[in-house]
Order: sequence, then C-alpha cells, then structure tokens
Amino acid sequence: MAGPSKEKIVELLGERRNAQSGVLENMRLLRDAYNGDIVVPLPEMDRNEQVAVANLISTGLDQSAMRIASTTPDVYYPPVKPGDNASEKRARTRKRATLGWWEANKMNLKLRRRARYLIGYASSPVVLRPDFKRGICRWEVRNPLTAYPCPTEDPDDLVPPDVIYTYRRPFKWLMNMYPEKIQRLSVGTNYTPDTTFEILEYIDAEAIVTLVLGEKPTENAAYQPTGQFSKFVIELERIPNRTNMPLSVVPGRITLDKPMGQFDGLIGMYQQQARLMALETIAVERGIFPDTYLVSRPGESAKFIAGPFDGRSGMVNIIAGGELREANVGSNLTANNIIDRIERNMRITSGTPAEFGGESNTNIRTGKRGDAILSAVVDFPVQEAQEILSQSLVEENKRAIAIAKSYFGNDRRSFYVSTRKNRGHVDYVPNKDFENDDNAVTYAYAGADANALIVGLGQRVGIGTMSKQTAQEIDPLVADPEQEHDRVISESLEQAMLQSIQIQAQQGAIPPADLARIM
Repeated sequence: MAGPSKEKIVELLGERRNAQSGVLENMRLLRDAYNGDIVVPLPEMDRNEQVAVANLISTGLDQSAMRIASTTPDVYYPPVKPGDNASEKRARTRKRATLGWWEANKMNLKLRRRARYLIGYASSPVVLRPDFKRGICRWEVRNPLTAYPCPTEDPDDLVPPDVIYTYRRPFKWLMNMYPEKIQRLSVGTNYTPDTTFEILEYIDAEAIVTLVLGEKPTENAAYQPTGQFSKFVIELERIPNRTNMPLSVVPGRITLDKPMGQFDGLIGMYQQQARLMALETIAVERGIFPDTYLVSRPGESAKFIAGPFDGRSGMVNIIAGGELREANVGSNLTANNIIDRIERNMRITSGTPAEFGGESNTNIRTGKRGDAILSAVVDFPVQEAQEILSQSLVEENKRAIAIAKSYFGNDRRSFYVSTRKNRGHVDYVPNKDFENDDNAVTYAYAGADANALIVGLGQRVGIGTMSKQTAQEIDPLVADPEQEHDRVISESLEQAMLQSIQIQAQQGAIPPADLARIM
C-alpha cells in the first residue's frame, strides 16, 4: 500500500507537535486575544477581571487582512506556441477555466480567511481535492493550529513533501461513515454519541491516509506501537494519490528563523495594559465604595451589632463602643499614562495606525500627509503578503490542473464565468486544453488596497504615463474594459454633438421648430 504505516504517521505527529510546541502556543495566545477570551487574574485581590481595553490585535489583524484581500489577483497562461491561433485560444481557455474554478470555490472569501491566517498565524495552509460532484478541484482552507507540515531546508518552500492535519469528529459521525472499522476502536467507558475523537489525515504525493485516535489506556500514556496499538489507532481509509504531487500548499510569512505572526509581540503588552486597566477600575470602585474599619473609643471595646456590610450592599453597619471610619483610596494618575504609553507601543510594534480604528493623529494637518503615513505603515506588509499568496496560487493551480487531468481528463466541462472581462461560458477538456501547467498569478498593483489602487490609476492617467484603457483593465469596478472603452467614446461624441447643437441654436442656424422636435 502507498504511504507510510499508521504507526509511522502517529510517530511523525508526536515529533512535529513537540518541535512546534512553542509556535503553536503563540498561535493559541493570539487566538485568545483576538477572540477576547483573555481573563486578567489578580491573585493578590482574589478576583478576575475581563479585558476592558481596546483590542488592537483584532482591529489591526482584520484591517490588514481586508486590505490584502481587497483586490483580486489575475492569472495568466502563456501559449505553448506563440502566434499560433489554436495554441493561444487554448491558453485563453486555460485562464478562463482557472478563473471559473476560483469562482466556484468562492476564492474571494477564501483569500480573506487565508490573509487572516497568514498575518496572525504566519501560515495559511490549503488542501486541494477532486470534487466529483462538479468535476473540478476543490480548495479547502485549513487552520494552521491543526497543520503539521514536514520541515524542509528551504524556508520559502511552499510545498512540503507531506503534511499531517488533525481535527475532531463525534462518535456518531464515525459510526455513520465507518461503522465496521469503528467497532474495533477503544472508546473508553464514559463515551456518548457526542464524544469527539481526534482524526489524523496524512497527505503526500503517494496517498491520503485517514486515522482515528481512540481512548488511551491512561491520561498521560502515549500511542506506542505495541501489541494493543491497533485498538487505539484505527486506519479509516487509505486513498492513492493519482496526481503523484503533494496536494498541500503551505505558504508562510517571511521571518528570521521561525514562524512568527505580525501581532505575536503584542500579547504581553495587551495583557499588561488590561491588568493596569483592571487595577485602575478597582481603585475607582474602592473610591466609590470605600473599605471601612472599626476604631474603639478609650476604655471601650468596639464591636459590630449588625455587620460588617460591604458598602455596595446598601445595608447599614450598627456598632457599639467605637467609631466606623472609611479608608479613602485615591486614583493614581500614573496608571493612566502607562496605559496610554502601552497602547502607543502596541501600535508602533504591530504597525496599526489610528486610522484603522476610525481616528486620526493630532499632528496630521493635511490629507496628503495622512496618506503618506498610512502608506509607509501599510503598503509594504500588504505587498509582501499579496506576493506570497500569488506564489501560493501558482502552486495551487498546478495541483488543480493535475487533479483535473487525473480524475476528469477526458470529460468535457462547461460552466459560467462572471469574472470581469472574462465573463461568459467556458468549455474545456482537461487533457486537451491543459497542454502544460505553466501559469503566473499577479496582482494589478501589489501593495495597494482597492482605494489606493484607484487613486494611483488616476494619478498615472493624469500625468500621461498610463492609458485610460489600461486603467480600465486594472480597475476592479470595470467588468468589461472593451465595452467601457466604447461607452466612454460614445458619451464623448454625444456630448460633442449636443454642444454643436447648442452653438447652432444660439447663432440661429437651427429654426425654433426644429429645436422643439429635437427636444
């Protein structure tokens, strides 16, 4: 059988989990901060506080990802024989077919999710599979927290030889899908139909292997290849890979020596800011409801007849033989300054300008200066991320072509494409039209979001370095550049004709009766 044994797959998973433990822990911390699930513990006060500060991690990550995915890349297939009409027609067919695949897979939405993974987790894995219902390739975006790629020597290698993915499924799902094999699985004594079990999916160039991990004999026991191994690890299915290519593409963010998200450095500052804010809130609360203490009068022993009650309870303390006094706690203004300083450090560290939250810096006096500052912070990270995703899409297209030729090679496919100037039906036969898998995926202007792209196009057309038709081809709002070009010419001629009629009417060259008919 193709592919490694189930014992080897489980062993590889354990090794990669240990090697990536630090990176995975950073991912989990970032996920909790992004979701707002961090709780601020205050052991000295025996209480916990929820985070009550601006979540710059969530704001900055979403804004950066939306800018990266705000423009859609284009794909180009070079003809095998330039100048040959048939070869160039097949190249155009390959392009339209690929754009159709993207549209069928909702690539615009997948790129938004993948941009968030790339910025936050420093990785954005995707798996490509045959979709037998539609007869095309299906893109599956995977969570980097559950992906364990094989380490490679080249840090820029987007296609690892193999990847192990993990996910969880309930017992009733396993029984419906694999009723015979699950009978041998060790499920423990307290399982229910909703009890979830971990699924392992190993993908390489030879096979796709799916395993399920059962209940271990003890909590801390490992899945060791002993005589009882088959009871705790069941192989659900082993499918040969017809493409002979690894079907996982794992683009990563460019760092020094280990995967690191753009916002990993903010976790400690975010927690420190939240802790200071919690302490400041507690100080204000104590100022409103101060602590009280009992002082005995000379020669008497003070005691409570009713109480002591907390000031927030609204109940009255009744005492005898003493006086009840309040401990006034004043708010420390230094804490507010430190909170603001931490927020500034977070913005500088992550490149999250105030404009991301709908604010403007007080030292910005002109719109041009504001655009320049925002561009310096945002444009280059967006450019790098877009170029990484474009290179990833090149490799993904190659695997999509291999899947189309391996599984649906001689089947004629036809579907509708609504992507900009390629709008219309496309008919293709994979083995005939896909002569090779050479392709290039590029953004119209890497580093620019949708708004900056339009401004840049207008400036280049204004100074004469770009034609209007080229700008129409790049503009994402122009669905058909050729039709738009004809409309612009038609409107210009119509305007010239109207101006000519107005001039002749003012000079009396057109009789009033003819003008009335024209109106």
